Amino acid sequence: MNPRLASLEVIAAAALFLIVALPRSRGRRARDEAASALQAVVLRVEEEGRTRTVKAPVPITIGRVPPATLVIPDAQVSRVHARIDLTDGTLFIRDLDSRNGTLVNARPIDLPARLRDGDEIDIGMTRIVFCGMAPWK
Repeated sequence: MNPRLASLEVIAAAALFLIVALPRSRGRRARDEAASALQAVVLRVEEEGRTRTVKAPVPITIGRVPPATLVIPDAQVSRVHARIDLTDGTLFIRDLDSRNGTLVNARPIDLPARLRDGDEIDIGMTRIVFCGMAPWK
């Protein structure tokens, strides 16, 4: 058997065990964190006449400078602008008290907003389209 394939099978089995075997006392948050370690959020980022696809594990911070997960070099974007989190198996985006705010489907958000496939997030001059979840590789 290919050693690389064998090691991937061991990692997958261990991850599945962690998801199933997490004690209930740790709550849903621990299960969400374990599940998000196996999946990534897929975002299509439309900025300055170009489009790029970003695939990253949750949580995702969005901002103008590192250490943000998704860096958007735009003066209208705050250093740390917004964050995507997994809560009770559902993805939410929240504004982090940014100067210019965050819009989801053209509406400003004050509270965490649930993300659904195709939702459009406007941050500064950048549009981010939530394309769903994919396996993290």
